[in-house]
Amino acid sequence: MRINQEPVMVVVLRKLDEHKGRLPEVARVSGVPYQTVTKIACRLVRDPRISTVQALLNYFASRTDTNAATGDTPSAN
Repeated sequence: MRINQEPVMVVVLRKLDEHKGRLPEVARVSGVPYQTVTKIACRLVRDPRISTVQALLNYFASRTDTNAATGDTPSAN
Protein backbone atom coordinates (compact mmCIF):
# COMPACT_ATOMS: atom_id res chain seq x y z
CA MET A 1 0.00 0.00 0.00
CA ARG A 2 1.39 3.36 -0.96
CA ILE A 3 0.72 6.20 1.44
CA ASN A 4 2.46 9.07 -0.41
CA GLN A 5 2.23 12.24 1.67
CA GLU A 6 -1.08 11.36 3.28
CA PRO A 7 -0.93 11.07 7.10
CA VAL A 8 -1.07 7.46 8.27
CA MET A 9 -4.09 8.09 10.49
CA VAL A 10 -6.03 9.51 7.54
CA VAL A 11 -5.26 6.36 5.54
CA VAL A 12 -6.35 4.10 8.42
CA LEU A 13 -9.60 6.02 8.95
CA ARG A 14 -10.41 5.91 5.23
CA LYS A 15 -9.75 2.16 5.11
CA LEU A 16 -11.89 1.60 8.23
CA ASP A 17 -14.70 3.52 6.52
CA GLU A 18 -14.32 1.30 3.44
CA HIS A 19 -14.47 -1.83 5.62
CA LYS A 20 -17.34 -0.63 7.86
CA GLY A 21 -19.33 -3.88 7.62
CA ARG A 22 -16.25 -6.03 8.21
CA LEU A 23 -14.86 -4.49 11.40
CA PRO A 24 -15.06 -7.78 13.33
CA GLU A 25 -12.79 -9.36 10.70
CA VAL A 26 -10.45 -6.35 10.79
CA ALA A 27 -10.20 -6.69 14.57
CA ARG A 28 -9.69 -10.45 14.53
CA VAL A 29 -7.03 -10.52 11.82
CA SER A 30 -5.18 -7.37 12.91
CA GLY A 31 -5.13 -8.36 16.58
CA VAL A 32 -6.64 -5.04 17.64
CA PRO A 33 -9.60 -5.43 20.04
CA TYR A 34 -12.97 -4.94 18.33
CA GLN A 35 -14.00 -2.17 20.73
CA THR A 36 -10.80 -0.27 19.93
CA VAL A 37 -11.36 -0.66 16.19
CA THR A 38 -14.92 0.65 16.47
CA LYS A 39 -13.88 3.58 18.66
CA ILE A 40 -11.23 4.58 16.13
CA ALA A 41 -13.64 4.09 13.21
CA CYS A 42 -16.27 6.26 14.96
CA ARG A 43 -13.63 8.91 15.69
CA LEU A 44 -14.08 8.54 19.46
CA VAL A 45 -10.35 7.95 19.87
CA ARG A 46 -8.40 10.83 18.36
CA ASP A 47 -4.88 9.76 19.32
CA PRO A 48 -4.56 5.95 19.33
CA ARG A 49 -1.28 4.24 20.15
CA ILE A 50 1.12 3.95 17.25
CA SER A 51 1.21 0.16 17.71
CA THR A 52 -2.56 0.07 17.19
CA VAL A 53 -2.39 2.24 14.08
CA GLN A 54 0.52 0.16 12.73
CA ALA A 55 -1.38 -3.10 13.26
CA LEU A 56 -4.36 -1.71 11.33
CA LEU A 57 -2.13 -0.32 8.58
CA ASN A 58 -0.38 -3.71 8.28
CA TYR A 59 -3.77 -5.43 8.00
CA PHE A 60 -4.92 -3.14 5.19
CA ALA A 61 -1.56 -3.41 3.42
CA SER A 62 -1.73 -7.21 3.52
CA ARG A 63 -5.28 -7.12 2.16
CA THR A 64 -4.18 -4.89 -0.71
CA ASP A 65 -1.20 -7.14 -1.46
CA THR A 66 -3.36 -10.28 -1.33
CA ASN A 67 -6.03 -8.78 -3.58
CA ALA A 68 -3.42 -7.62 -6.10
CA ALA A 69 -1.73 -11.03 -6.15
CA THR A 70 -4.99 -12.95 -6.70
CA GLY A 71 -6.63 -10.39 -8.96
CA ASP A 72 -9.50 -10.04 -6.50
CA THR A 73 -11.07 -6.71 -5.73
CA PRO A 74 -12.90 -5.97 -2.48
CA SER A 75 -16.67 -6.16 -2.84
CA ALA A 76 -18.63 -2.94 -2.81
CA ASN A 77 -21.21 -4.26 -0.30
